[in-house]
Amino acid sequence: METWNADIVSSLYQSLEGEMPIRLLRLHPGKRGDSLSADIISTSVAEADSQYEATSYTWGSPIDPQCMTCNGLNVVIQRNAFEMLNDLRLPDQPRTVWIDAICIDQSNIEERAWQVSFMHYIYRRAKRVLVWLGKPDVYSFRAMAYAAELNVAKILDESRDNSGFATLSWDIYIRKSYFFEPEDGAEESSQHQTLGIALVKFINRPWFNRVWIQQEAALCRDTQMICGPQEVGWDNIYALAWMLLPRSIGLHPDYISEDLNGTLNNISAVENIQRRRKRQFGDFYRTRGTLIYLPLITSLIFSSRYGATDPRDKLYSLQYFAEDASEWFEVDYSIPWQILYIDVARRFLQQGILGFLKNAGRARQKPDGVLPSWAPDFRDGNWGSNMMAEHPSWMAGGPKTDTASATLAKSAGNLHTLPKRHRRRLDLPKEFKNFKGPRKALLQSYASFKCTMSDEIVYIADVLDDPFDIETTLKILGKDLDYIGKLEPQTYLNNESLQDAYKLTLILSSNRDQDIVDSGYVRGNWDDWIQWLEDPRRGREDMPVWEYSMEAAGALQSFRFAITKHGYFCLVPRAAQLHDVVCIFVGYLLGVVIRPWQPPSSRMSDRKAGERPADGAEETEYFELIGDSYIHGMMRNEARCIIVEFGCKHNPTQTQLGKMAEASDSGRGVSWKTLGLHGGYERVFSTLGDHLVKLV
Repeated sequence: METWNADIVSSLYQSLEGEMPIRLLRLHPGKRGDSLSADIISTSVAEADSQYEATSYTWGSPIDPQCMTCNGLNVVIQRNAFEMLNDLRLPDQPRTVWIDAICIDQSNIEERAWQVSFMHYIYRRAKRVLVWLGKPDVYSFRAMAYAAELNVAKILDESRDNSGFATLSWDIYIRKSYFFEPEDGAEESSQHQTLGIALVKFINRPWFNRVWIQQEAALCRDTQMICGPQEVGWDNIYALAWMLLPRSIGLHPDYISEDLNGTLNNISAVENIQRRRKRQFGDFYRTRGTLIYLPLITSLIFSSRYGATDPRDKLYSLQYFAEDASEWFEVDYSIPWQILYIDVARRFLQQGILGFLKNAGRARQKPDGVLPSWAPDFRDGNWGSNMMAEHPSWMAGGPKTDTASATLAKSAGNLHTLPKRHRRRLDLPKEFKNFKGPRKALLQSYASFKCTMSDEIVYIADVLDDPFDIETTLKILGKDLDYIGKLEPQTYLNNESLQDAYKLTLILSSNRDQDIVDSGYVRGNWDDWIQWLEDPRRGREDMPVWEYSMEAAGALQSFRFAITKHGYFCLVPRAAQLHDVVCIFVGYLLGVVIRPWQPPSSRMSDRKAGERPADGAEETEYFELIGDSYIHGMMRNEARCIIVEFGCKHNPTQTQLGKMAEASDSGRGVSWKTLGLHGGYERVFSTLGDHLVKLV
């Protein structure tokens, strides 16, 4: 697309100069079927204040581009932009709009970067923002009509307390309006089901998943949503999304075929925009009108859920909302996205900020890239799968930080260049052809992380491919319990029975309200859940409490159960394998899974093909990061506390183990009372101790 108009660029665009200069597009009047023509006008944000309308739309495919006339020249634009401008132009008077595809010289990467750096001002200073949701269809006609008729004031009042960047509280969930559970309790009619299908199809339109809309739809009070001839205000679309948000963790009705994760992802996008609008236009929404800026690592938690045509925009779109964005990167479209992601992760690591690891690892990364395993891959745009829900009390690796910390920076890790003999064999994509500079070496780097615990996986459960396959679900549970029943002793590290520890691991020890639960919760709910699974008449209307907890944890669908050599019970990524290693990194809230990695130069050495080292965790110099893990009984900084209290050393000598055992006194020592931990943790002394793990 950048080269479509290369032969007329010098005639079409004048150089931008001055403070926040922009171009606007003055659409000539006309009706559909007339040729599309316009003038490009050079101005500035200040000069054009409130005299233009900014557009928000999905770029779409570059296939089948269309032609329009600008300043008397034939300009090629993508079909979506062409269709939108056709819908927006007025029949009897000009209309002045800002549209990125035309008002920015897309062939000039320096200009693109400059314009992106103050794009928030372009939307904030617009008279109106026009959101074009795409061409209309039978679903959009029904959905837009439904949105126009909603009682917006009632829904805004319902959701007024939902103003924080956190999970919706349970008390708001249970009393909210929900389309698929009519308030009168009546059964859904066929017309209601048809409308429900239309609403879900509508909310799954591509626009709702774009990362840029978090800025474009949040900054102007007058934001209008357009689909074909229908137009409603932003609040009507927010109200529609609110009506589709389930009252509890669960599924939409069976007749809804759309992917639930995608639907919830798009609903969350609308919710995040609404929260920002509330803070910015508090007088309008009768809420506190202070816009809160978040650190970049927190902002990335939200932006990584959404899609972007250019992977670099996952970061660049945060220039306004992340208060510290300028500290971590500069907007520069000459840098390949891979280098950008690695470089930002490097800076995070060196400052002790490890939140980026949630997007890193081979279980999260797409298989087509050259990223090191420790580097985040923000391209996914689908938050629902492979992400482990965090509990606010978790800090497996000790306290975390979201901002630069001199204290943690000394202990979290660092980046190093791989020796030449150990470098990875990479098939570099074409975007690296013209990229020069020292940061290219980041591709051949390894990251050292300070680790407090590591242990090898010796048992791993089967994977459940179909969440509705109850027979396989019961077989997996039965197989796990049979294996656990043969272990000795039959108590877990924290003195729970092994069966209770297993069941709590499956739900991350949390109920549907995200409260931490114990063995009493197991005894009160597990059997009811099993009976419900075995009942062929089961339905969601009588779904037991444990099922809510299972769906919240995603244990059987997105993860799998594992046991380590020294008895840790874990949830690990589906991609995890036997002999992978479960670890805890300093400063990271979750555990992680890593896999021994041999450099290409040493893979065909004296060791026979397929032969595994006796202990991968000790003999392997490098590892690959696979993904996050939950380690039962180790999520509240227990590793660090035990290391400090007993002086645990990595790969301890027999003398060192003897000293730790003496202090433990067979689990009865006073130190355990000091820590508030059960003496059963003495079984894992040899897995604890500070050491560095090298990730490639």
